[in-house]
Amino acid sequence: MGKRNSLLLLEVILGLATIPARAAKPTYDALYVFGDSYCDVGNLFYATGDTYPPAPYYRGRFSDGPLWVDHVAGFLKVPLTPSLLGGTDYAFGGACATANQPLGSSEIPSVPTQVFLYLQSHGGKADPNALYIIEGGGNDIVDTTTGSPTALGYQIALNLVASEAVLRKAGARHFMIPNLFDVGLLPVAQSKAAFASAASFAANKGLDQLLAFEQQVPGVHILRMDVFSLMSAIQTDPTHFGFVDIANPCLTTVLCGDPDHTFFWDTFHPTLFGHSFFAVTLENALSQQDN
Repeated sequence: MGKRNSLLLLEVILGLATIPARAAKPTYDALYVFGDSYCDVGNLFYATGDTYPPAPYYRGRFSDGPLWVDHVAGFLKVPLTPSLLGGTDYAFGGACATANQPLGSSEIPSVPTQVFLYLQSHGGKADPNALYIIEGGGNDIVDTTTGSPTALGYQIALNLVASEAVLRKAGARHFMIPNLFDVGLLPVAQSKAAFASAASFAANKGLDQLLAFEQQVPGVHILRMDVFSLMSAIQTDPTHFGFVDIANPCLTTVLCGDPDHTFFWDTFHPTLFGHSFFAVTLENALSQQDN
């Protein structure tokens, strides 16, 4: 199937899946995103002189088409462009939740650092009428080979929730914080699947425990997105979701023949159809909450 037909099919999937949601979607004046390559709409691409990720990656995104946050921004009818170009997406390919990472003579900002950069450029104030997505942890898990997966998972959770707390204290009121899917399912993590799975479980347990306190703050709305269960369902019955291959990356030394029915684009990232299911999950969840 050609790229044009693939995008048309994706529009049909998103449209059919969110018909009830479109009638009741909440309104926000902006969408701010903090995270890693699953959310980066071009920051790393711009920082590397428009060279990474290269073609056939899609417009500086780590996939073969729009990311889930692209779809959510369209659903909410708000713009979403890289923060390095003056936009509201601060996510950075390669970002960790626990520490900045080297990038030549500079650094890839961690999720907490991304939040700091946002507040620094906005006078220390967070827009109370915006929606804030905070995501991360996959790179921390994939890049770690020693130590306790439980301790790593908890540190990921601690830093993500601390990022939410900083934004909340600066005035933010609306958040979406997903859990992690089982990172042990990633093709890149197969040699350390047990460690990656244990760290993912620990991160999700920590997020649930720490966010339970934040969710009690009056006037603050924290929407959770259960990516872990979604991925488990896809693994259990891939054909139900339209996938033929959920284990092997489409992009290796050559491009696979059927990216439209393959979940992973490369060893770390979903295809545009994989991203579409994350988008649908959030759009439907947004439609069921009061703004």
